[in-house]
Amino acid sequence: MKASNAPSTRDNGSLDARTEHCYRQLPIALAVTLVNGAILVVVLWDAVDATVMVGWAALLCAVTGARYANLRAYRRRPRAGALALVRWRRRFAAGALAGGLVWGLAGALLFHPDSFPHQVFLAFLLGGMLAGAIPLLSALHRVYPLFAIPASVPIATQMLLVGDHIHLVMALLMAIFSAAMLASSAQVHSVFREAEHLRRELSSSIEASHELERLVRLDTLTGIANRRMFEEGLWREWRRAERDRGVVAVISADIDHFKEYNDHYGHPAGDRCLVKVAQAMAQALSRPGDVVARIGGEEFAFVLPGTGSEGARAVAEQVRERVLALQLPHAASSVSPTVTVSFGVAATDCPSVATPTDLMRASDAALYEAKRLGRNRVEVICE
Repeated sequence: MKASNAPSTRDNGSLDARTEHCYRQLPIALAVTLVNGAILVVVLWDAVDATVMVGWAALLCAVTGARYANLRAYRRRPRAGALALVRWRRRFAAGALAGGLVWGLAGALLFHPDSFPHQVFLAFLLGGMLAGAIPLLSALHRVYPLFAIPASVPIATQMLLVGDHIHLVMALLMAIFSAAMLASSAQVHSVFREAEHLRRELSSSIEASHELERLVRLDTLTGIANRRMFEEGLWREWRRAERDRGVVAVISADIDHFKEYNDHYGHPAGDRCLVKVAQAMAQALSRPGDVVARIGGEEFAFVLPGTGSEGARAVAEQVRERVLALQLPHAASSVSPTVTVSFGVAATDCPSVATPTDLMRASDAALYEAKRLGRNRVEVICE
């Protein structure tokens, strides 16, 4: 079922984007409609009965006003679901049909039977309307024919009714032109669909790439950062501290006697222990810029931007207490009956730290000192 629904979801997303395109382009089309209508009235004013002309112009203004009101309502719409979007597409199609009918009436009512120049002008104007409507109406399936067919058939019919050779040829040319515009609209519609599909596929590919890039920086077991992300964060925060004359701290941490834990409880239990300890460490960090990473089997490291030695010691103590609060049994430990962690702290406010490598060495040395002094403790190296 999921496989069958996927294409439908993509098509709906593309259809919604094309609906947005149509409404976004509609103001230009409505303005052109009014301008062309005004030109038609001016050119044919003396050739057509004034009552007919005024009635047609009023109908054009009414339909254009209704389409504009629909456009304003669309812009003010709340974020809606699929059914509401279907309703907006239907309203747009209805507006296109109404516009086509109005221009079709122009071809029927404003066709001067005795003035060939006026007939040519009217046919030329309607042909321009048919061609100009393609970019606006072709985005949605079958909307362009709703406009083009009622707009072109009446004037072609009037030419056929005149019946002489030149008018029959003009009717044929109008029919050929209309058919060509319908075919062009179908091609443009396909281009719209393919372009939107490609855009969505590209967007999906970019999102997948970002997700993959994020995953390669996470530890697959614990879900926290891995060594690569830790090293990138350390170098980034080091450069920032140099630029802003700030400080940055690193904490190295090891789960005490973890080899004995695995030997006693088994590796699956060891993995569960790692996950719980990692989650406790991550939850202890409150600032967005702080990073905790698993950099080895039972080895962890923290990057704390804007933090000196004493601040980092306080963070390490908080993390140590969080792990103790888990009360994970560790019968094979000589330190405590529960799982404990040792911490080594170093920061750039120490004189001996001149490079990121120095910072890591200092935190490792502090961790070694914490283990030498009995484990389950925090030590700071600052010389």
